[in-house]
Amino acid sequence: MTLQLMLRAPVRFSIAILVLGCLDALVLRLLPSAIPGSWTRRLGMLLLPLAWVVIAPLARGADNSAQNGKALTSLTRPMVWMAALAIGLGLITLDLFIQRLFFPGLDWHDERMPSGRVLSLTAAQAAMVMGAAGICFFPLLVLEPGLSFKEVRRLSLSATEINGQKTITWFMIGMMLVAGIADSFVPAYGFTDAVWIVFVGVLNYVAYRDIFERQSANSPETVGKASAVVAAHAAE
Repeated sequence: MTLQLMLRAPVRFSIAILVLGCLDALVLRLLPSAIPGSWTRRLGMLLLPLAWVVIAPLARGADNSAQNGKALTSLTRPMVWMAALAIGLGLITLDLFIQRLFFPGLDWHDERMPSGRVLSLTAAQAAMVMGAAGICFFPLLVLEPGLSFKEVRRLSLSATEINGQKTITWFMIGMMLVAGIADSFVPAYGFTDAVWIVFVGVLNYVAYRDIFERQSANSPETVGKASAVVAAHAAE
């Protein structure tokens, strides 16, 4: 379903991939030539939620062109960006805590940042971000303005757990390994990672759509209640 949706709007998602490549070049210009190794992955933790926030309305517009404008307008809400930053900063804080608690004397060498490295670091955090926020967090955040940050995260985590958290996690790890192997054999200077970021962002939307908008009658009670909440807000 995810690939089908992307193929229905190839221009839209190709532009998104190209924009990610341009942002990679921009971030590399803003960063020093080498940064401490411990902060390379933290950069990805911060950037990935922001990327998925943008992909959610793009996926909605590809799925239903009548809601394209409304979905994109959601990006003007400060709460959307603050919530995405909260996820990224929360992961960075947790990473800092773990490092200082278990590896206080670990010496990280500075890492050089070649072209495509920012996208690679960002894509590598997919499983961690989804573990913290759930598979439906970003579409719920963008497309359901009536829900608070806590409600969005609670619904997303509940939907993830009910629909097979372990399966989703292993699927993400497997896809990351496939992307990593492909990138090692055919270096694409971040192109493979950009495709991966967009693909998983669209996957988040497809999960949101199927769980909260189409399957409430057959879903467990928690997701059924969540679907009712979302439907009520959509009707307003």
